[in-house]
Amino acid sequence: MTGARLVLAASAALLLGGCARQAPVAMPQCPAGLVLPAGAPARGIPVEDTPAGRCLAARAEAGDVAAMLRLGDFYSAIPGDLPLIDRNGRRVHWYRLAGDHASPTGAWRAVALLDIDRDRQVPNDALAYLFTAVKGGIPEAGDYLRDQWEDGRVDPGKLWTLRRWLATPGVLPEVQRRALITGLNTPPTDELAPE
Repeated sequence: MTGARLVLAASAALLLGGCARQAPVAMPQCPAGLVLPAGAPARGIPVEDTPAGRCLAARAEAGDVAAMLRLGDFYSAIPGDLPLIDRNGRRVHWYRLAGDHASPTGAWRAVALLDIDRDRQVPNDALAYLFTAVKGGIPEAGDYLRDQWEDGRVDPGKLWTLRRWLATPGVLPEVQRRALITGLNTPPTDELAPE
């Protein structure tokens, strides 16, 4: 092999070395019957900073959707105020992470936390999670999307890919699919409906 070919081969090997498949992240093992300490957040300690929460957070960060949902649900279920902890921020984080891992439940719960201003269009990130929830078969998500469409809170251009997906029979139960198509074919109103 000539010097130029040798340099070229070494350069290619070096460049392609970064393309090698990474080893999967090992899923941490948490003790059976793991209990998250409900009193920690009241004292200003995020549950992720406790031994049980640290283990569950490590599992969630490694891709365990059940752990993501459990952490989000934990912050949703804590009664009272948490003046030293951003409860909403932590719920949004864990539910968004679950939605990003294609969890319809996590996506649906993220929508409830992200779409908070009913006088404006549904935010793009909330709409993306709403589509994940609809595609995951959560009937309430389809109802919510139809309602927001009818209230004029969804830009028609943002529904194009969802409409194409809905055109395929079998993607949802037929009754649910037809109801969603019918609702999205209804012209939206110009004003928000009275509550």
